[in-house]
Amino acid sequence: MTSRLTIAAAVAAALVALPLHAAQPLLARSSDQLAPRVENAPLQAAGIERAPVSFAWALDPTATLTAPAPFVASSRSYWEMVDAATLQRGLDLPLTAPDAVIQVSPAPGARALAPQQWQVRDPAGTLAVDKVVDDQQLRAAGMAVGQGSAMVRTGRSAAVGTYRLQSAQAQGRYVVQVLEPNSTVALQLQASRQQVLAGGSVELSARLVDDRGTATLAGATAAARTLPAGGEALLVAPDGRSWPVPLVAGKDGLRARVTIPQDIGPVQGLWELQAFVSANGVQRDGKVAFAVAQPTARFTGQAEVDLARRTVTLPLQIGAPGRYEARGTLYATGPDGQLRPVAQAHSAAWFDRVGAGAIALPFASVALPRGYAAPFELRDLQLQDQGRMAPIESRAVALKF
Repeated sequence: MTSRLTIAAAVAAALVALPLHAAQPLLARSSDQLAPRVENAPLQAAGIERAPVSFAWALDPTATLTAPAPFVASSRSYWEMVDAATLQRGLDLPLTAPDAVIQVSPAPGARALAPQQWQVRDPAGTLAVDKVVDDQQLRAAGMAVGQGSAMVRTGRSAAVGTYRLQSAQAQGRYVVQVLEPNSTVALQLQASRQQVLAGGSVELSARLVDDRGTATLAGATAAARTLPAGGEALLVAPDGRSWPVPLVAGKDGLRARVTIPQDIGPVQGLWELQAFVSANGVQRDGKVAFAVAQPTARFTGQAEVDLARRTVTLPLQIGAPGRYEARGTLYATGPDGQLRPVAQAHSAAWFDRVGAGAIALPFASVALPRGYAAPFELRDLQLQDQGRMAPIESRAVALKF
């Protein structure tokens, strides 16, 4: 009995001696997005809320939290800008399936043509138009098209092969878009990141895939699904600036490593990577979007943990005045010894000075589920620039305490 009392007293003394506040550096993985520095930047938005706000809510520890799957864009369409001379002699359009849709739109300054002034002929040279819709009908259907736009459908019994779009009355330049909803050939695009910092890089993968499981284009073998292809890509900023991106053939399609400019411009919005790919005459194009942020702030220094109140205070280095938000998920150890999510917290505040700051995530308002306690982990920690709508930092596992 004396031995048991001695052990219990020692344990109690050790618990009392535990610090209520513990400081430690934030953890980081190679896949995390970390700002290596901070920069000043103008704040375009007006009337941004300046009052601080913090809140937290409980999570069901039995529900598994999974990161969203990487987005893959799939395209069965392509477009090109064509001059009048090409349209007057005839533009070749490779079609891989019946019931395709061809839309023609005049560029600024081009002649607006009536639908009957366009001809579409099939591989045998026969007129092949199942239905024609003019600009008024397109606008009535909710499409924002200019005067002279027209849409043609080839029909369900249309042959596969090279069609010819022609108009002897064409003057100027026209945008020709082709959609093949029934085609088995699709372009799949994927960006390695959904968010990146200015001056950082993102990888683009492009695959031309035959859904039938047997690829017959460009000499692919019967077992292949990815078709050998070539093409080019374009990096497009929200302000309209663009940069060519070379696509390099790899073992599984085309790839490119894209460096984002340091000067991302003042216009807010998503950036795009557009790809134009072809294989043995079959054309496809598509695009993927991602966010680009200036590192106007970052997590720095030692995070302070209040074990009694389950509050994590995160020091910030502020490079530009603005409203910043931190969000994170608290994991606690369950009765079986496994870490599971029990709470999520968000905090936002206005910082009007460049320099040091701090923001706290309060988990104390959320009661721990029965049987859950320390050790804890803070996961999926994010730092957002709310005024510039920019995701600056993200860490998969930020703290263990």
